[in-house]
Amino acid sequence: MTFRNLIAAAAAGMLLCSMPVLPAAAVRGETTTESSTEGTTYEDGMFTFMHTDGGVELYSVDSSALAVALPDETDGYKIVGIADGAFYGCTALQSVTFGKYVKYIGQNAFSGCESLRSLTIPDTVTSIGANAFTGCASLETLTLPESLEIIPEGMCYYCTALSEVNLPDHVKEIGAEAFYSCMSLPDPVLPEGLEKIGDYAFAFCSAIDKAELPSTVEQIGSAVYCGCESIQEFEVPAAMTDMGSLTFLGCRGMTAYTVEDGNTVYSAQDGVLFKDGGTILAAYPAGKADTSYTIPEGVTTVFDAAFFYASNLAEIQFPSTLQYIGAGAFEYCTGLKSVELPEGTLILYENAFADCTALRSVKLPSTLTGVGNYAFYACTSLKEITVPSGCRTIGQYAFGYTDGTETGEDGNPVPVKIEGFRQKGGGSFDWLTLVWIIAGIIAAVVIVILLVRVIRKNQMTPEEQEAVAVSGEDAYEGITEDEDEESK
Repeated sequence: MTFRNLIAAAAAGMLLCSMPVLPAAAVRGETTTESSTEGTTYEDGMFTFMHTDGGVELYSVDSSALAVALPDETDGYKIVGIADGAFYGCTALQSVTFGKYVKYIGQNAFSGCESLRSLTIPDTVTSIGANAFTGCASLETLTLPESLEIIPEGMCYYCTALSEVNLPDHVKEIGAEAFYSCMSLPDPVLPEGLEKIGDYAFAFCSAIDKAELPSTVEQIGSAVYCGCESIQEFEVPAAMTDMGSLTFLGCRGMTAYTVEDGNTVYSAQDGVLFKDGGTILAAYPAGKADTSYTIPEGVTTVFDAAFFYASNLAEIQFPSTLQYIGAGAFEYCTGLKSVELPEGTLILYENAFADCTALRSVKLPSTLTGVGNYAFYACTSLKEITVPSGCRTIGQYAFGYTDGTETGEDGNPVPVKIEGFRQKGGGSFDWLTLVWIIAGIIAAVVIVILLVRVIRKNQMTPEEQEAVAVSGEDAYEGITEDEDEESK
């Protein structure tokens, strides 16, 4: 069930591949060109280095290291980079300083260095790989180089103690899950010039209470601020054309959306966010105190999770123009008591009204053609529903089910029937379609028989065809004689 399990993530493990290590003396004694040594490794004390273009990179570090001070060079080669996973598994590591020639840091370079508390990346570094500091649970301060333009995916994933990080002025993009579950991180100062923020970038950063974006941001991904319950207001920047979906999922403190002047895609009315000229209701602030709301005429679509956890709402009036209700649109609207959808509504997607525990009355329109999985799941107060005859698709556990006490193989509760629930109506049997199907089958059989006879006849010899013709005439004459006898 997509929305019931959406707020869950697991850190990916990493398996480092070992490479053949050459004796340091052998490497030092070689006088071949650098191209011939590229890709080979050698040991130098607690470090292992790999030859690469322009020098060497730190390939691995003794896992028992407490503090590391990288030299500028080793064996006459400049140390130009930190390889993927170089410090992986150094759980006791507390401090690192870099040489003056380091240009890049690889993927998962410091992943799992759970004792590392502070790190300063020199300005010579121009790129950092994905998940570079994932799981550095004690990391409190991270200083990034001013030359950095992209914050990589998962850079500080689950750095729960991180409370201070600078975002350089040249940063154009923040990758997906870059600061996921950095629960101690206060409001980050995002640089003017930032254009894109990836999925879940600041999800579950519970210390963030202001989601202020520069006017240059054009696109943010899904669930960027998911679970940031302290955020109360959000202004859509003028340049934004795509806000993604589920952006503020679970932000129960949100009271109002506004839109910066000049935005041509989004608009706001009474704190509610709309899109595409008001035809899509994009987001309703879950913390808004109102107990009733009338969706304006002209709205055709209520977007995914638009009213998610708007628990103060007891009544909602729908417009006559409504056609679609998105996935999880009204999920956990626990104060909602009744729903009457207008004629013209076509589809309710999965989890549309799931977990609306106070919902007692639902009226579905005759125009409804489809109801998604779990659409009214765990609506424990809803005891009866009538499904229109034109509804051709009803998803799994759409009506009359809730969580049971047992769990399945996936760890989720096994759905059980709500006691006393009754479902009426549903799609009617199309007899006309059945007649046409049967007629088509009969026609096909007749055609096959005729074709077989024609083919068989064409395969007969002239003698066989003459014999068949003679036997047919004899049979006809026999029938005629019998009829003559009967007539006498």
